[in-house]
Parts: sequence; structure tokens; C-alpha cells
Amino acid sequence: FATALKSPVFDWNLALEAKKYGKVILAGGLTPENVGEAVRKVRPFGVDTAGGVEKSPGVKDHLKVAEFISAAKGAI
Repeated sequence: FATALKSPVFDWNLALEAKKYGKVILAGGLTPENVGEAVRKVRPFGVDTAGGVEKSPGVKDHLKVAEFISAAKGAI
């Protein structure tokens, strides 16, 4: 018996609370599909991705990198 697991959605309110103490860089689980929402909701100092733009472990997908950057910039 197998079940599809879905990553939990991050509570952006935690990042907003952290901004009270300084600049915030969002990292972990960001992809071209969700970085726009993250930037719109949190307005972080920066964003970081690694696995979210890979086509296989350790190999970046240039199209996904471009999509990630476009989505992040488009949300500003």
C-alpha cells in the first residue's frame, strides 16, 4: 500500500514574523511553481533554490533556473 505524500505548505506568517528582526532569505523547497507566491507574500531580501531547479540530483535544469528567476522577478 503506497500513499502519495505532499510536502506541507510553509506558514508564510512565520517568515513575516522573522522580518521584524531583520532581513529574511527564503530557502528550502522553492521551485519555479511556488517562488512567486513566496515572494508576493513575504517580500524577502532574497530567495534560494537548489533541488527545486534540478532535472536529476546535482544537475541543474537551465530552463527551470530561468523559470525560477522569471517567477521571482515577476512577483516583485
